[in-house]
Amino acid sequence: MRIFATSDLHADFAANGEWLAGLSRTDFQQDALIVAGDIAHQLAKVEATLTDLQERFAAVFFVPGNHELWVRGERGDSLDKFDRLISLCHQLGVHTQMRACGEWWIAPLFSWYSARFDAADRGDASALNAWGDFRYCSWPEAVGELDIYFAGLNGDCVRPDSGRVLTFSHFLPRRDLLPDPAQLRFKGLPKVAGSAVVEQQLRALGSEVHVFGHSHI
Repeated sequence: MRIFATSDLHADFAANGEWLAGLSRTDFQQDALIVAGDIAHQLAKVEATLTDLQERFAAVFFVPGNHELWVRGERGDSLDKFDRLISLCHQLGVHTQMRACGEWWIAPLFSWYSARFDAADRGDASALNAWGDFRYCSWPEAVGELDIYFAGLNGDCVRPDSGRVLTFSHFLPRRDLLPDPAQLRFKGLPKVAGSAVVEQQLRALGSEVHVFGHSHI
């Protein structure tokens, strides 16, 4: 079994949808696919995309990104949306928890970002005025720090007794995975990119490989 990984499919863009539709229905039937978030903000589009991928791959793993938790004309808040996404994955047979694939354990890590990630204050806060999450995400008052909340959904991150571990998250685990802000198109990205809690959890699991998305790099 081979393991493929992708992220930020943004299937609501026509060109991306065409690329997905063109994926072989025969070449990957024995393989696993990791999708590290940001398929779309519309639940119906997420369902259609995951269903199509399920038909092409033997196993599909997924964690929501920030776009999936946008609430635009929907009932409930972003945590309600998260619950609906996870329920949808269970219905489709898409994996959102650690599972063995051949010699590897593939471990999805739910995550969010924190401004603490930009400890050196290199990101441009003024660039965040147009950041969609601040308009379209809706959080209950009692949720607290979001990166800590989502990390808590991963339970006890305990290394398996045998096998190799591959982890993945939507958000970044280390600040040095981002270039200097001078090289970034979106200068505010360091403040909304990741959380050190992700690295703590992947280290606890003994991860040899970590896949992340979000940065489009």
